Amino acid sequence: MAAFLTQSLCRRDDAKLLSDVGSEIRLVACSVTSARTSSLRNVELVSNIVNGLPPDVHVLLLVSDRSAFAKSAKNRRVTFVEMPPKSDISIWPQDPFVVVQGGAVTKLVTPCSFNREDDERMPRQLAGLLQLELVHSELHFEGGNIVCGEDAVFIGFDTIHHNALLLELSAGEVTQRFAKLFGRRVVVVGESRQSVRHIDLIVTPLSHQRIAVADSRAGAGLAAEAIRQEPALVREFERQCEKDFFGQDGVVELLDRDGNTISRPTVVGQTDATIASSLRLAPELETIARQLSQAGYKVVRVPALIPNQEQHLDEQGDMLPQYPFLSYSNVLTELRQNQSTVYLPQYGFGMLDNAAQRVWQEMGFLVKPLAGFSTSAMYGGAMRCCTKVLLRD
Repeated sequence: MAAFLTQSLCRRDDAKLLSDVGSEIRLVACSVTSARTSSLRNVELVSNIVNGLPPDVHVLLLVSDRSAFAKSAKNRRVTFVEMPPKSDISIWPQDPFVVVQGGAVTKLVTPCSFNREDDERMPRQLAGLLQLELVHSELHFEGGNIVCGEDAVFIGFDTIHHNALLLELSAGEVTQRFAKLFGRRVVVVGESRQSVRHIDLIVTPLSHQRIAVADSRAGAGLAAEAIRQEPALVREFERQCEKDFFGQDGVVELLDRDGNTISRPTVVGQTDATIASSLRLAPELETIARQLSQAGYKVVRVPALIPNQEQHLDEQGDMLPQYPFLSYSNVLTELRQNQSTVYLPQYGFGMLDNAAQRVWQEMGFLVKPLAGFSTSAMYGGAMRCCTKVLLRD
């Protein structure tokens, strides 16, 4: 299998960052934390992803506890990639590396440092399995703060600013280094410190010089309308988020790797507060939309409901669980059989899920909705965060 995948992965003419826009997806990586200790129901979520993607997409599934899947039915679409014993990985394979392809070479490029759990081991295991070159960059980045279009790579302001401080360079010099590393021109997204840590939650490159930007004002309006029209359904969504958090009714709390307690987040009654935070964030997203429009892109707005991003961070700056971040920008897209297709996360908030589907349909996309993302969204991630594309046709 490794030889076959390696041959497939080496069909590129120019050394460039793999685009988020393009032809059919062939190979992705997902990760599953231990089914025995994980606070996230991501075993079920990854099953939804595998079943939601086309049958010719192969999934490399990084696991930290292979024995937990001993009874799993064999699935030829899935190859388990065992992490070293006792390694502690997250469900976010998007962040610790990027894919650069060109000529007869495919490289997995890692940042200068990556300190979240044992996720820096993910690219090592994948590179070993696929017999790919692993490149350690001097630059600091996370894959979620980088998205790639047909003609440019978009990088969040914080990544440029952070590198400028650490490397004692100007922002322009940092931008040039990223352009050289990724083989594409760079568009910096945002003009000041980011309220949303990763731009892939709010910015989606599309074909033909189009780009989708999250619209938290529209999302807030939809949520407020839902409270007026169907308050019982909104409360049921909130209750379901809390109920599903651990996946088992008998579990009320767990301990993280440092011995800290993980408890169910309070979601019931928090939709009003999330509407308020979405409205506060709206001007920043409107500035980004205006900036990208001035850069020559046709901007389409996609609804989003975004909880407060400042009050739910731990000492390392990682997201603590809270009201779900309802992003309909954190997606995978492809051109399959001449039809633009989007794999769209669904959270169980009917008014927003349905509105987002309509927006993507109006953009000409065949919408493939994938359910079950409310729990991962409590940690601030969705479809793209959970699914790293490694190969397109």
